[in-house]
Amino acid sequence: MKKVVIATGTLGGGGAERVFLNIANEMAERDIKVNILVTGSRPTESYSLSNKITVEKISSMRKNKVLKVIDKLIQFRKYFKRHKDSICISFFPDVSAYCVLSSVGIGNKNIVSERNDPNIIPRKRYMKIIRNFAFEGADCCVFQTSDSKGYFSRRVQSKGKVISNPINVFQLPVAAPLEQRKKIVLAVGRIVPQKNFSMLIKAWQTIHKAFPSYQLHIYGDKTYWDGMFAKELQSYIDQNEMYECVKMMGFSEDIYSKMNEAAVYVSSSDFEGMSNTMLEAMALGTPTVATNCPIGGAKTIIQSEKNGILVPVGDVDEMANAILRLLSDIDLRKRLSNNSIVIRDELSIQNICDKWLELI
Repeated sequence: MKKVVIATGTLGGGGAERVFLNIANEMAERDIKVNILVTGSRPTESYSLSNKITVEKISSMRKNKVLKVIDKLIQFRKYFKRHKDSICISFFPDVSAYCVLSSVGIGNKNIVSERNDPNIIPRKRYMKIIRNFAFEGADCCVFQTSDSKGYFSRRVQSKGKVISNPINVFQLPVAAPLEQRKKIVLAVGRIVPQKNFSMLIKAWQTIHKAFPSYQLHIYGDKTYWDGMFAKELQSYIDQNEMYECVKMMGFSEDIYSKMNEAAVYVSSSDFEGMSNTMLEAMALGTPTVATNCPIGGAKTIIQSEKNGILVPVGDVDEMANAILRLLSDIDLRKRLSNNSIVIRDELSIQNICDKWLELI
């Protein structure tokens, strides 16, 4: 039986976590022994996890940062000595560094993965150095896009593999006909500057004049940075008297039904690895507009005017025009919907898991 250790800082509700937990569940269903090793102290907000998977934790009570790092390295090394026949897959820069460093001389295989725009994330220079070190020392590196792979050194690229995010088709409802959709344009994501919902709300001022019966609904966790950015967005909405047509909906545990009700889905990010919610909206046949942002996740999936529409990053007018076109033209919406829904098969969890298994 193959043994896989997935190392992560958290089991919280982010996009990277959703990807590796879906992969972990699929591997477990294929009789692969999967352990998830959690190293962070953030509260658990786990997605559904197979009862075949074992979750373990490494933590340190040391107050001194240097001593805490040393303590964790020792614990990692002890862990991998007990699991020397396993393949380790890690998803975050600091965790990947712990895995690669602590595995020296033990012989277990290390696969690291980049989940965002490496030009921007992590923001701190020393963390970029740590990330690059981990990628240089790993046995294999997985990227979401070719652009992301191209950021790294030739040595890293030579052992790199591009694998798209998966879609768990079994979790998705049957796509609702467009004629039955509500007059809602939907956006989903953490309420942080990266998602640039402020640009989308400004575009909505133009859209609302042409389609006053439609509403913009923004779903996402509003608690980041103590809710500062959510408060700024709500203040702009209130000051411009848009509270009847723009709704900050907060986090939803039933986001698929919201996607299945929406007339249009919008991704307005300034940068993005590969948006899971964009993929899921397209798999539900929801006509999609996305910014053509680095590190190329949207353009990897969307052929503009065929299965979605790409617009320039931060361009209020182009975003407004794209949404206006879709709301004005049901035939265009139907064409994009019919062409986008095929990614259910292309990016199914089974197909994507097959690609990960080729690496182990």
